[in-house]
Amino acid sequence: MVAKKVSGPTRTGNLVRAAAGVSALAITGQLTLVATIPVLTRLYSPEDFGIFTIYLSIVNILGSIAGLRFGTSLYVVEDKARALVALKLTLLAVCATASLVLGAGYLLSEATPAQLRHLAYLVPVGMAAVGLADAMNCWCLRFNHIRDFGMGRLILPASMAVLQVSFGLAHLGGDAMIRAHILSQVVLIAFLGTRLLKWEDICAITQAPWRAVVATARREYKFPLFELPSALAGFAIINLPAIFIGSLFGTAFAGHFGVAARLVTGPVTLIALPLSNVFVAEASKGFDHRHLLGTAHGLLLVAAGLISMPVLVLGFVSPHLVVPLLGPSWMPTGQIMTALAFMCAAQALSTPIQEVPTLFRRQELRLLVDISRALLVFGPLLIGAHLGHDPLQVIYMMAAGGATGYALGIAASLFLLNGRGAQRTSGATIKEPV
Repeated sequence: MVAKKVSGPTRTGNLVRAAAGVSALAITGQLTLVATIPVLTRLYSPEDFGIFTIYLSIVNILGSIAGLRFGTSLYVVEDKARALVALKLTLLAVCATASLVLGAGYLLSEATPAQLRHLAYLVPVGMAAVGLADAMNCWCLRFNHIRDFGMGRLILPASMAVLQVSFGLAHLGGDAMIRAHILSQVVLIAFLGTRLLKWEDICAITQAPWRAVVATARREYKFPLFELPSALAGFAIINLPAIFIGSLFGTAFAGHFGVAARLVTGPVTLIALPLSNVFVAEASKGFDHRHLLGTAHGLLLVAAGLISMPVLVLGFVSPHLVVPLLGPSWMPTGQIMTALAFMCAAQALSTPIQEVPTLFRRQELRLLVDISRALLVFGPLLIGAHLGHDPLQVIYMMAAGGATGYALGIAASLFLLNGRGAQRTSGATIKEPV
């Protein structure tokens, strides 16, 4: 019996539908969080929100490196047996890094403001939960559990919203927001664990020989060596500009920047990232080189039409919409949105194919691109402030540098996809174009 060959358009349509499904679930989850904000502001004080924001920023950064990036090595393992060993290595790394952070937090607690000292033990717990959840998400993408991955993007924010409201109604204190975040990660891990792993898989993880774990760590050394600083650079670009702007131009301007960034960057997070997840899942099937390049081109077109163009339009009209909607004092927010639109449009195009260097085991190239992007973002910001330029001019310079950095990422990924001599993707050897 001859297997039916799937046509290119049909496969592309399936990819678009998969990406749309994941994006729809992610958007639904985020809208759940947004819908609860008016309730949460009546249950928690501004100080509670501030402490939760500090906790979340720290956890997002540390959680991304909790597993020493061995979790992303799941993308390139040859089979499930090796994946189980890689997962054990990731769990060990999460435990080790969380323990180090716990010890560091305990030693530094006396130098920490009193209202933040309790984060010394909450941050390691949240960090470990995020690291484990990230590893489970990588497993989803490697073994094509796209629906489970999408459901996770709905379950996580929805469960956190429900828990935060419930804890607030029960008057469990300001830390309740943090505890709700940790429990929502536990809910996600439990959901994915029951969906992805059987009992024999759990036994195989616990019984995996230490020799195999050490061999995996040696074989995948590029992940902690290159992806750790790369991840830190990427999260610095996302989290640090608002802090720098606040320290350089005052907290009020940082507030304008924060509101503008939230309004402009939302589509990138909600839509572009699922496109990247779909590309990783497609690459894990081991299709030939030409097919991967065609998939990348298709997703770039989807990102341009669904995200980049609307974001540019939003940036163009935002100065005219912000004042009627928010009031005259919020005019700088609209102007900042115009500046950030250019960077976010480039980010939307870069995101769908951002994992290409990892899939081709070229982490050193990804690190070089991420460091270059960080320099292009923070260089103009710091130099412009030092020279005394107007804050808006500095932000425009920063956004132009960021857009250039994301363009470098696109060029690097397309260079690899068009090049020859790829080692392996996660499922099979990439077939060279004839």
